[in-house]
Amino acid sequence: MEPRKLAAVAVLLFVFVAPLAYLGAAYHSYAGLVDPQKPKASADYVVVYTLSAQFYVLTKEKYEGLISSGYLLPEGSKIFNVTLESFITGSPEVDLNLTLRSPYEYFTIVVGAPSVADCKDSPQLYVGDCRYRTITVSEVSGVVSNIFSTNYYLRALQMGYDNKTAREYASNQTWLRYRKRYLTFWTKIDIGRGKIGNPEHLVVLLIGPAEGARENKIFAPRRGVLVIEGTTDETLRAEVILIENLIGFKWPQGNTTQTITG
Repeated sequence: MEPRKLAAVAVLLFVFVAPLAYLGAAYHSYAGLVDPQKPKASADYVVVYTLSAQFYVLTKEKYEGLISSGYLLPEGSKIFNVTLESFITGSPEVDLNLTLRSPYEYFTIVVGAPSVADCKDSPQLYVGDCRYRTITVSEVSGVVSNIFSTNYYLRALQMGYDNKTAREYASNQTWLRYRKRYLTFWTKIDIGRGKIGNPEHLVVLLIGPAEGARENKIFAPRRGVLVIEGTTDETLRAEVILIENLIGFKWPQGNTTQTITG
């Protein structure tokens, strides 16, 4: 092949193959994040939901101790077994607090597969339970938004704002820095290459039945990424309640969610 033709082929290969290789590497990185290898440590929890709309959060060890001692759960209670894993510090609870309470410039809630959008007009097309997915998205968005707002409120006070102005500033900044996305191919690429899900941009990823969830677990595979995986949408909701409990999150007065630590 003539040198000029060879050079042209090389350029074409670079133009077309290099971007594909980059995308492939980013997608592979995403796959590794949502399905990581053996964690440094793990902790098992049980979330109990009663017909009186109360959540009880216990370690698995304490729950099993109560049951073996003859304690009977209220009739109609639902049980959710959840594993919390650590890939950063070696402490699952520290990983969780570090990931959610660190200061970020932006945060994105990945609400699930594009089919989650069907919950609005065509819920029969959604693989899962639209009611609980909607509740879960609302709850986790509220938790992260409140944490963000608190951080920016404190920042405003440090800047010399009065209480009222600081609250307005925090509310505006939280709204401007919030993103909602579906788990599309390009979202996976952006997570894989670190455009979102980094020390400056928190991403919370919901993986339920519509996304192929296989386990009930919560983990942060790297700084700025929190994965909440549940085999049912109702389990996802219970996992968010567990997160609230483990990070000591308190809703503003008027919220009706009741959580009791056992």
